[in-house]
Amino acid sequence: MSLPARTDIDPEYRFDLTRIYETPAEFEAGVDSLYERLDDLESLAEEPVASADGLETLLDAVADCFERRQRLDLYATLAANVATDSEDAADRKRRAEAVPERFEPAVAAALRRVDEAAQYIDDLPERDRWYARNLHEQAQYVRSEEIEGVLATFEQPLGASSRIVRSARLEDFEPPTVERPDGETVEIRYGNRRAVLSHSDRAFRRRAFEAYHDRMDSYEHTLTRAFAEKLQAAWAEASVRGYDSTRQWALRGRCYPESGLGASLPGAVHDLMVETVRDNLDPFHDSLALRQRRLGVDRLRPWDLEVSIAESEPPELSYDDVKGHILAALEPLGEEYVDRVERFFTERRVDVYPTRNKRTDIPAYCPSSATDGAYILANFKEDVRTAFYLCHELGHAVHVDHHREGPARYATAPRPVEEVPSILHELLLVDHLLEAGGPLAEAARNRFLECIGGNLYSSARSAQFTHTLAGYVENDTEVTVDRAREVAASLRDEFYSPVDFGDQAGRNLPVSGIREPYSSYQYVLGAAGALAVHRQLRAGDLSPASYHEFLRSTGRRPAVDSFASLGCDVQTPEPFERATESFGSYVDDFA
Repeated sequence: MSLPARTDIDPEYRFDLTRIYETPAEFEAGVDSLYERLDDLESLAEEPVASADGLETLLDAVADCFERRQRLDLYATLAANVATDSEDAADRKRRAEAVPERFEPAVAAALRRVDEAAQYIDDLPERDRWYARNLHEQAQYVRSEEIEGVLATFEQPLGASSRIVRSARLEDFEPPTVERPDGETVEIRYGNRRAVLSHSDRAFRRRAFEAYHDRMDSYEHTLTRAFAEKLQAAWAEASVRGYDSTRQWALRGRCYPESGLGASLPGAVHDLMVETVRDNLDPFHDSLALRQRRLGVDRLRPWDLEVSIAESEPPELSYDDVKGHILAALEPLGEEYVDRVERFFTERRVDVYPTRNKRTDIPAYCPSSATDGAYILANFKEDVRTAFYLCHELGHAVHVDHHREGPARYATAPRPVEEVPSILHELLLVDHLLEAGGPLAEAARNRFLECIGGNLYSSARSAQFTHTLAGYVENDTEVTVDRAREVAASLRDEFYSPVDFGDQAGRNLPVSGIREPYSSYQYVLGAAGALAVHRQLRAGDLSPASYHEFLRSTGRRPAVDSFASLGCDVQTPEPFERATESFGSYVDDFA
């Protein structure tokens, strides 16, 4: 089915990017202005800092440069993703992507001056101290101006593996065509494969699954090589900067949107998280057994994992219906919170429908800047699944809306906590639809199993897969297709033991060639944190006001402390054990 042209969609359902820059010319002026500000930053960094006032001036300049860069990235990314056929938009995105070559050396020089001026940190105004301490901590991994310049220059070439994977999955992929039970044919692409595999006819699902993965097998060496090179590039930078491992480098990465702040999750939390989930796989296996019973099949096969196990057909939902359900679902978080969500709808911050030449390979995502707030690029298809995707991204958007209330340098979220608000949104929408009863309740139960099963268990599997392959790279062991398949098959056998994968166990590797290494852990933490918040909200042990304060403060303290403010000590097994127990109770209720 062909998609509508963008101009055929009512402007109410399209981005209003003039809120960021009124014209492309203003974007170009923004680039020039950033470069001028970087000149100022370099001048400041040339001289030693001799007082707390001097340190404060330097910190303000660093924060200002990051804030300007955020706006450029936001505008260029959104404009390019709603008009992938526009050469002008592609050129602007390329211009924004070239900024790090000039940006990173200037910031590195400033961080070295912050490090030298550490004795003045306690004399700073209170609002500046956490920012200064965080930059001071990062400074130990900053290298000389020459090395920083080289690293920045090679940032784009080293990102080639992501572009290769994207091309293999999207641009160069020749989608197989499979006939549906109604006689119509469908092309199976990366962006629609889940929808295709949600069809109720099992024989069709099998044909579609095998056709898609047989075609993907021709890219297996390319995808594996690209992921291995991504890990090698990450390890190379980590080594140059003095990190002990790729994981340590990844867990200390910059928060998003980038304001200069870095995350600081201990590697021990990553180990504990994965180990605890692996020790508590029974609820997930029970959910797969439930799936087998609901589908009435002798053996659960890989083409059975996307189809809904609701007993009734999920209804179609208009966009207005979905907005109403979401606003009602979020009422437990307070009237003021619901008002914030409603403003995202009225201010044209959601690009709602899939259109021609819009990026449709991802269901939805939510970029932002401290100055402009959040925007949601969605591909809503008037069904329950994409309704939940929209609700999920609104969790990110309202998080941004809260943390923007303080200084712009703190308008950010460490990756370990950023999925808590979005997964909580999904849990609250499940609650609301369960109360509605009927087909919507059945669809909501199914979505809960998808959401928590995916974020808690599948992400733990992917996290372990990446960690194992990163260990190969760090020990100079080649990441071959056979080795990657062996690791993937072993983890599938462990996590998905009730499923008969046949010769598929080591295929369709759980690699994210587009995202950065060690991106999966944040979803496991997000699921555990969201389930903890959800449980406490329902019990009255956590007030909406306390949760709102958590949202405001994520950029102002370590991620471990943010979780602790929610009564969630991620340095112990308890929150992960409670999360698997909660999942198990939902499985029992569904059964």
